Amino acid sequence: MISIEEALKIIETHLPTLPHETVELSEAAGRILAETIAAPEPAPRYDNSAMDGYALRYEDVAGCAKEQPISLRLVGESRAGVPFAGRVGVGEAVRISTGAMVPSGADTVVRLEDAEEKDGVVRILACHRQGQDIRFRGEEFAAGDPLLAKGTFLGPAQLALCAAVGIERLTVYPRPRIALLVTGTELAPAAGTPVAAHQIRDSNTIMLAAAVREAGGRLVLARHIDDDPEATAAAIGAAAEQADILLCSGGVSVGRHDHVKEAALVNGFRQGFWRIRQKPGKPLFFAYQDHRLLFGLPGNPVSAFICFFHYVRPTVTALAGRAFGHPVVKAVAGTEISCRGRRPTLLRVSLDKGEGAWRAFPVTRQGSHMLTSLTTAQGYALVQPGTGIAAGEQMKVVVFNQTLCCEG
Repeated sequence: MISIEEALKIIETHLPTLPHETVELSEAAGRILAETIAAPEPAPRYDNSAMDGYALRYEDVAGCAKEQPISLRLVGESRAGVPFAGRVGVGEAVRISTGAMVPSGADTVVRLEDAEEKDGVVRILACHRQGQDIRFRGEEFAAGDPLLAKGTFLGPAQLALCAAVGIERLTVYPRPRIALLVTGTELAPAAGTPVAAHQIRDSNTIMLAAAVREAGGRLVLARHIDDDPEATAAAIGAAAEQADILLCSGGVSVGRHDHVKEAALVNGFRQGFWRIRQKPGKPLFFAYQDHRLLFGLPGNPVSAFICFFHYVRPTVTALAGRAFGHPVVKAVAGTEISCRGRRPTLLRVSLDKGEGAWRAFPVTRQGSHMLTSLTTAQGYALVQPGTGIAAGEQMKVVVFNQTLCCEG
């Protein structure tokens, strides 16, 4: 058996480089930018008004005051989307709306509340400085300035920025294609089919499919395979033709009916490791082939999920353009947390906020077949054998929901 740290290093060493994709802006939400974007045009694109008011020449109204207003002749209007076509001359002003283009000849905008309009004349009661309330062309950024860096997560704000400067397509990291093969003759469909006394319902397919999507992968195949060596080898061979990552559940232990490891080797995969010094999930199998990876997860649902989260999820997120690692929060142990076994344990914990900090508590049921150990937990902590974490001691928790990392 190898250590958890060694296993992660081996996986990271064999991460393939997948080709980038070019997608329409409307399809880029949630993706990671694969190139640095330079601004194709300045922002703002033209001088425009920051307020509703009047566009005029500052030299015509310098020194005006409420007690000594200066009158200007109104010669037109500049609206958002309908600019004034002429030029503002001496002693003239143009009505202007917020966002409207500042007309030629004008260099200042006076707000409505600092003016009085009547019969084609506007009296300017106050003007504090030349250029006031104008958004000048290029003041946010000039054409050619860096706009978004490679590695940027494309959320609503980033997409809006691209749209604002006319960018229609973006080059992004791919969503890794993942084929899910769930083994086990004893498995029955989770719903809609009677379950015999000797069968168990398949929960791994729906769990791992959801985990793949949450991690940013693209599920291209999900199928069940009986515990048969020829069928397992054929399924792995077929899946390898359409996936970047093969994700197998079950069939990786030392029993007579565990065929995933041998089937992978028959199909040309090379073993990276098999079995990790940890609990749960000791029989994890990892193999690689050219630009393709294979993970053989244990069949027990909790072991499968924990192995997915600790080893597969970082792989998927890295191929999709994020860092190779885990979402972690700092917490304090709400009670003593210990590991009495002989292997490092990925201990499921619940989290709550106490006095502004996260507090972690081990969940009651830790069995690798007990799904409630996941539904009652918000994450897990790595606890070394023969050691403990005292109540009140700081610790790190890998969280299932990454938004918890942003909550303090």
